[in-house]
Amino acid sequence: MNSASLTTSLVPILLLWSALALGQATSPPQSDSKDLADRDLQIRRLPNPQSPDQSPVVPRGYALVIGVGKYERLDPEDFLKFSESDADAVYRVLISLQGGAFPAENVHKLIGPQATLINIRHELEDWLPLVAKEPDRVVVYFAGHGFVQSGRGYIAPYDVDPSNPATTAYPMSRLGTVLAGSVKARWKVLLTDACHSGKITAETSNEAIDAQFKELPSGFLNLTATREREKSYEDPNLSTGFGVFSYFLVQGLQGNADNSPCDGVITADELVEYVRSEVRSYTRARGVYQTPSEHNDFDNDMILGANPTCVGAAPAPPASLGSLVVEANLDGVEIYVDDQLVGTLSKDKPLPLPGLATGVHIVKGVKNGYEPDTKEVMVVPGQSRSVTLRIQYRREYKKSAIDRVDRGEKLLFKSTSTYNLLTAYKPTKQTESDLRQARDLFTDALKEDPNYAKAAFDLAMVCQMLSDDSAMLEAFRRALQIEPTYVEARVQYAGSLIEQGDPDEAIRQLTEALRIESKNDTAFSHLSRAYLDKGVWNRAINAADQAIALNVRNDQAYLWKADALRRLAATLDPSGRIPIYSNSVESYQYYLGLTNFSSSTSGRLAYYLIGFGLGSRRHADRLIVYAYQRSLAFMGLCECEEKLGNFQRAKDYCQRAIKYDPNEPFARFLLGNVYRDLFNRTKSRDDLLSARDNYAKMVQINPNLELSRNAQNYVDQIDRLLPRVK
Repeated sequence: MNSASLTTSLVPILLLWSALALGQATSPPQSDSKDLADRDLQIRRLPNPQSPDQSPVVPRGYALVIGVGKYERLDPEDFLKFSESDADAVYRVLISLQGGAFPAENVHKLIGPQATLINIRHELEDWLPLVAKEPDRVVVYFAGHGFVQSGRGYIAPYDVDPSNPATTAYPMSRLGTVLAGSVKARWKVLLTDACHSGKITAETSNEAIDAQFKELPSGFLNLTATREREKSYEDPNLSTGFGVFSYFLVQGLQGNADNSPCDGVITADELVEYVRSEVRSYTRARGVYQTPSEHNDFDNDMILGANPTCVGAAPAPPASLGSLVVEANLDGVEIYVDDQLVGTLSKDKPLPLPGLATGVHIVKGVKNGYEPDTKEVMVVPGQSRSVTLRIQYRREYKKSAIDRVDRGEKLLFKSTSTYNLLTAYKPTKQTESDLRQARDLFTDALKEDPNYAKAAFDLAMVCQMLSDDSAMLEAFRRALQIEPTYVEARVQYAGSLIEQGDPDEAIRQLTEALRIESKNDTAFSHLSRAYLDKGVWNRAINAADQAIALNVRNDQAYLWKADALRRLAATLDPSGRIPIYSNSVESYQYYLGLTNFSSSTSGRLAYYLIGFGLGSRRHADRLIVYAYQRSLAFMGLCECEEKLGNFQRAKDYCQRAIKYDPNEPFARFLLGNVYRDLFNRTKSRDDLLSARDNYAKMVQINPNLELSRNAQNYVDQIDRLLPRVK
């Protein structure tokens, strides 16, 4: 055996360490028609708390969501007011468990400036045909301008040139051909609110646009916002401000369309009937006409969404829908219906909520600084009921509850300040006692004042430190039930969900957090980590970049970006890897520089980092997160430098990782690889022995790891080679 044989099969194996290491009885109110602005321009079983054994089963899905309102080269008077927010709302309902039930990484969105021609073309013609398979479902949603030139229809990307639309817009015929022929999915749906502008081309009209959609090839459901000779409307008074078509599309997917019967899944037939009926009814009540229209032949039983709350319930009669009109006594009150945000109220402008399923709904009004008001309301078929929310009490808490929280936080911060960030976390009996006392104080505070969200949040944090994961998650959920706009609680809840191995729910929570607070860099860095765990490297990198753009000192963002870059590099052709590995090295070094803290800041840091690694998937030796993550960074640098051929640097980085934890098996494996590479270069017996020692140490630490079998194989090969090496 020659020395080169030692490298056999190591390249793909090497990628596994990081994945393993990184380780929920009146008609609707009338309003003037002028308020309706003319828009004339794999199989998954979902969790169900009610009946786990009857949870709905939906096929794997992929979706592309496109929304353009403000265009790069159109006059502002031609902009659309709600196309982009409509697209965001469709995205959120598609990734919701009670909605489309799509994994977040399977839903790509192009909003505003992202919706360029080149990006739309890539997503439609490259991504969807690549990922979608025969059993899958595919949804494409577009809200923006459509137009016609020389008899051909187009959808308008953000960068459309009105003087040259034929080469700067995306042909509708091409869209139909791609969906019908290139995308190999069983169920395919095109949902379009393609508003037109006669100012782009003289040929554009409602009839012309509608004719273009009718001419698309068969093979998928094509649901458009209007029928011939009608216009598509948007209403600033509808929920958060919506296109009427998109509003009822979202409401239908949230479960209101599941009524023929109510069986836990939303079929194409149910959604089409719901959207068409509700849009037509809503607009006619306001003196205008709009009727969504479906084209092409399609399977009525095509599954488009899930409604887990309906499973196990008695079958509901068809078309059992009604409306609510919500009013409040203050401006800026956020309205939630069944824990879903539906709009923000002004005191002089009631909020109409049509198209709701019959039954009891929970309506909550939330305003920062005030106690929320919650009402249970029965929605009656064919009727509109008024709900009045009174936000009148400033948020004040019982002094006894505040005192308990203050005392508990002193104990909590005292406990975190005793951690030595440079060594293993080995809590003393006193630390454990302090944490348990803090937990009891937070629990008592909640008993004193059940609406004290801060007490629930602190309870969640201390339960996490005590490794009581179920109590931690319950406390986070309680904090958010009390105060849905509590961004810090939502973000930390998401971090804990990641540690519990549920990045999907974490992504949903972070999406909502960013809707409330769009410039929260911690939410973006958590989102990066969630996508890292999902193996979606580009999204992890993008989220990290957004976090860094908001806060250049967000150390976590640099770590997750570095790890995503390193793992992305391994998927590329050899010629493209070097610059990606180099960028990864740079990000790791930024992280290490930002986390080179003095001991005087260790208490604050330990508390801050709760939720970033102290969950149930932390190391068995319970290294605290700071030391653990710095070890990960040094291991990442070790691998990157080894891939770049800098073996001495790689050796140093691996050795520094091992200083944090001598029993880190993956660091031992990486160091064994580095010594192997050095031996191949130097032919030094010492390097070969060092490679053997580190491989053997990995096997000794944990013989059950997948890489340990490879390590043992290398030990055996080295033992056969050693007699021939001087």
